[in-house]
Amino acid sequence: MPIQSGSASFTRFFVPEPHVADFWSYVDETLRAGAYRDGSDGAEAPRGFVAWEDLFDPSFAYSSYHKGEYIAFQFRLDQKKVPSLVLKQYVRDAVEQYRKEHEGRYPPRQERLKIRDEVHTRLLSQVLPQPSGCDVVWNPAGRWMLVGTSSPKMLEAFLEHFERHFKLYPVPLYHAQWALNLLPLEGRQKDTLAGLISIKSPHAMHEGRFLGYEFLTWLWHFVETEGGQCDFAPGMTAALALGERIVLSRLDDGKERVICTTQAGAMDEARTALRQGKLVEEAQWIVTVGDNEYIAILDRDLWAFKGLKTPKQMPEFDEEDPDGRFLEKMFFLEETFAVWNALFQRFLSSRLSPSWNSDTLPALRQWIEGTSQ
Repeated sequence: MPIQSGSASFTRFFVPEPHVADFWSYVDETLRAGAYRDGSDGAEAPRGFVAWEDLFDPSFAYSSYHKGEYIAFQFRLDQKKVPSLVLKQYVRDAVEQYRKEHEGRYPPRQERLKIRDEVHTRLLSQVLPQPSGCDVVWNPAGRWMLVGTSSPKMLEAFLEHFERHFKLYPVPLYHAQWALNLLPLEGRQKDTLAGLISIKSPHAMHEGRFLGYEFLTWLWHFVETEGGQCDFAPGMTAALALGERIVLSRLDDGKERVICTTQAGAMDEARTALRQGKLVEEAQWIVTVGDNEYIAILDRDLWAFKGLKTPKQMPEFDEEDPDGRFLEKMFFLEETFAVWNALFQRFLSSRLSPSWNSDTLPALRQWIEGTSQ
């Protein structure tokens, strides 16, 4: 679901600060340069930036992307696809036509491939594009960006287009990158983290998944043994609780999964999985701050927030404040991010210190075995 919906799913990125003299002029010029243009040139997948409010509006009239301190727009990707059965039939007809013109001989392999490509191109030109899109919210002051999709194909298309036009290279905020780019880690903690995960490795997200497993399992322990209370800002406290879904698997495998709801019987099954050596791979969490309740699913990569439900928004805003609904949504997102930053920081303070082996791991083992005091 898009970021602006009641149940949002998105991936998070760190965006470096651009070295430009006039930031907002740079944003305006770049968005317009990369705005969506139709596929009249025959391109298979036309793409581009469009207005936050309208997937079919690439004009950005009145700088509609500028909402308070945020930049908000959508990325549109049109896709044309020829059904395989249709392509197969037309290629068969073309091959038969070739045979009629060549005394019944079948085309050689290279000629057949050429026929297929020509048929595909011809059919593709007759297909109407199917538009799809994703929301994008960029906070230049906080240096983070939310992209309202977890589809690898859509993310790849968006990043390629964004990087080509903005000349900026967003960093996916999975476990280790989240820690390094958004949290105030000390030098010693950064060194310890670098010793655990090779950030420069192209497989860093996969190789560092153990950190996500440990964090999610630690959260469950934190909720049960310490009540889930967490200070996240001066005078502000949040309460964390386990939601209605928890998935456990082994660090070295991930195939043998136990999926549970929070019914009593299912939770017994989840605890049994813990004792068998499995850790939390994915879970739904409930965060409460005063009267505000947030529900979201995090998995072992700690990159995407799935199905994030924020407090119910006001039904209408004054016409003099057309961005009021958007800014209220951003307030909710900033609040829940602040809580999750504090929780991850609290976990890392232990994980990246000697106390992890001497204090935290023994306490976790006792809790798993049901012998904690």
